[in-house]
Amino acid sequence: MIERVLVALAAFAICLPLTGAAIVLGTRAGLLDVPTAIKPHARPIPYTGGAPIAVVIIAASVLAAQFPLAVIGAGIWLVGFVDDLRSLPATVKLALEVLLLLVWTVIQPLTFPESIAAVGAGVVLMNAFNVIDGLDGLAAGCALAALAVLATLDGSPGLIAAAAAGAVGAFLAFNRHPARIFLGDEGSLVLGFFIWAIPLVAGQTLNMPSEALALALLWLFPLVNAAFVVVYRIKSDRPIMRGDRSHLYDFWQRRFGLTPTLIGCWSIAIVGAVSALLVRRL
Repeated sequence: MIERVLVALAAFAICLPLTGAAIVLGTRAGLLDVPTAIKPHARPIPYTGGAPIAVVIIAASVLAAQFPLAVIGAGIWLVGFVDDLRSLPATVKLALEVLLLLVWTVIQPLTFPESIAAVGAGVVLMNAFNVIDGLDGLAAGCALAALAVLATLDGSPGLIAAAAAGAVGAFLAFNRHPARIFLGDEGSLVLGFFIWAIPLVAGQTLNMPSEALALALLWLFPLVNAAFVVVYRIKSDRPIMRGDRSHLYDFWQRRFGLTPTLIGCWSIAIVGAVSALLVRRL
């Protein structure tokens, strides 16, 4: 465990100045998330926070000799970055995600049914994580809870998760309210990918109930939020896929304010992560 802590601290120390540089470069290059009706932040904020995180996690994957993981992770980051720049059509973005996840699962020692299930779960989970990046510190805090548990895995998967946790901690130092940088789709997708993929690298499967439950619990808050959104939009006769401020965390923020909302959302994520750890060890 000391080794994992040292890896996380090293990743934090590397990612901290990289994130500071990403703020400067993103601002100068005009890579800014401009406020809109569904993005109520006060001023344009650079959405380049995913790049330093991706650099650290991909480098950790290469050092751990997990080259397919590094290559597909880089591809996922690129899809998110292009989407941030150009707003890819939803069908194109989804097709690219499916293609990359399918390529990665084929490389893994999975049966064909397991590969299909893994791709379907990966697409759902990555996009469920993507949509919780709507409040300062929310997505990063939830990711940190999941990655801290994944860092307890044996071998290279645990080391990669520890590096990812350190990188996310460094990003969170700049993303806490008032945020100076956002993850962007590039960051939320790449984090979602690694949180989904690391357990599979470690040999976790979807065909054992306890392992499937542990994997689902790692995503507890994104899944709770996604379920809330779907039910609310169906009841309100609104398009399910159209962006708006009808997320669970949006309702809580309007009623309770930002800090209590973050505490509530992070608490759900932590309960899920700890429960996943306990289930995996039963």
